[in-house]
Amino acid sequence: MNIYGIIRHNAYYDSVSLMQISRAVEDIEGVDAAMVCMGTQLNKDLLKDAGLLTEEFASSKPSDLIIAYRTVKTDLESLVLETVEAKLNAKQDDKDVNEQDPTSVGSAVKRYPESNLVLVSLPGQYAAREVRKALNKKLHVMLFSDNVRIDEELELKQLAHEKGLLMMGPDCGTAIINGKGLCFANKVRRGRIGIVGASGTGLQEVTVLIDRLGGGISQALGTGGRDLSYEIGGIMMLDAYRALEQDPETDVILLLSKPPVKEVELKIIEEVKKGQKPTIICFLNSELSHVNERVFGLNTLEQAAIKAVELELNKEVNIEDFDTLAAVDLESWKANVSKDQKYLRALYCGGTVCDEAAYIASTRLDKQDVYSNVGKVTRLSDAYHSVKHSFIDLGDDNFTVGKPHPMIEPSLRNARLIQEAKDKETAVILFDVEIGYGSHVEPTEVVLEAIREAKQIAKADNREIMFVAYVLGTDKDTQSLDKQIRLLKQEGVLVASSNARAAHLAIDLVGGLNA
Repeated sequence: MNIYGIIRHNAYYDSVSLMQISRAVEDIEGVDAAMVCMGTQLNKDLLKDAGLLTEEFASSKPSDLIIAYRTVKTDLESLVLETVEAKLNAKQDDKDVNEQDPTSVGSAVKRYPESNLVLVSLPGQYAAREVRKALNKKLHVMLFSDNVRIDEELELKQLAHEKGLLMMGPDCGTAIINGKGLCFANKVRRGRIGIVGASGTGLQEVTVLIDRLGGGISQALGTGGRDLSYEIGGIMMLDAYRALEQDPETDVILLLSKPPVKEVELKIIEEVKKGQKPTIICFLNSELSHVNERVFGLNTLEQAAIKAVELELNKEVNIEDFDTLAAVDLESWKANVSKDQKYLRALYCGGTVCDEAAYIASTRLDKQDVYSNVGKVTRLSDAYHSVKHSFIDLGDDNFTVGKPHPMIEPSLRNARLIQEAKDKETAVILFDVEIGYGSHVEPTEVVLEAIREAKQIAKADNREIMFVAYVLGTDKDTQSLDKQIRLLKQEGVLVASSNARAAHLAIDLVGGLNA
């Protein structure tokens, strides 16, 4: 195969758009691999790893657009260029050709002087400078970027605190401000529950469950995953909590995070004790118990959502099950399972829901047999290879360098799903599907491609793998919760009504093999 491509000098495009265009080029018949990217050193390294780096591409500048592809055919250049042009032009269709996008925080403020919040999404090494500018202009900030140094995060959050501003992030992927979803978020009912979350999919999971239970959201504020670290000390969670305490539109407060360090957890609890509003604290895996008559400690996202709605509506609520083990012909399945099939393999796009599932597994299975690349269970020595019961967060930085997050491009999970299907010890595969703002337009259709192939692999080896899924979203989301569930069930996938229930269902199936 030969490497072909084109360089366009001084033609900048954002990385997320180019990642999606790369997939479109790879889908062209005859193209073995493709990458459309800017000529940064990181991208050159990725081109080299993919076997697509040529001497010409190596000499490109960061402002140059590289279109690289590998094929045995010699007549694809026109089709590749047409594909790239069509995708690039599609991005411009909704824009006024006479309107120049702002190129800095300063120019954006001049154009939109009424704005009071800026969303920053830049490479981490450049992000802090722009955030500092925004804070000094008295703007709240949502910092989507990752790879921001922790000393910079501390400095920026201290500055925001001094100015009475929110600095959500870095690596803040979800927020709902006055009913408007930012980055990865879902369309949910307005209500009187205010949430502060040091996690993205955890925040999404709680908001969609609250919506399903009949409750509603006043504000959902992300803090970034490191906010409750020892170095940061929970600065933004505490400031956001105090803001919700003063918010007349909020009656119930919910705080959620992966396990914080103990010193920070105690600091948060002491601050919440001083408040006036009913508050739920959900720090996954911390096993925090009831604090007092106004403060409730809960250990799963589902429990936290149920309690929040009960406090908002002042009545008991329950989540209706979509699937249960009783609906499974367990004996028929067991007859088609080989003696080697013992383990559950969970492949998640969302980090917090992965952490929650791993935590639940550690309480129900032999804890020494539960592994993950995140959370407090036994850490995998190699995240690319599963061991026993493994829970993989495919959105972790190790998997996403130079690639779109799997919530944007879920086909990135397909190769790992096929890998697990080939493992003779795999009995059950658990996975999530996220819909809503920012997510893929048809995520279920993408994962079903791999499920069909995985079933054929197992069948050829006289094995049968059971698939369990959870769809995080609402019917108000563009992709439609009902549609995604229907597509999964048509393919024989078991679908649970919350992430926690999906984990329990998958664990029940594995346990049933030994019953």
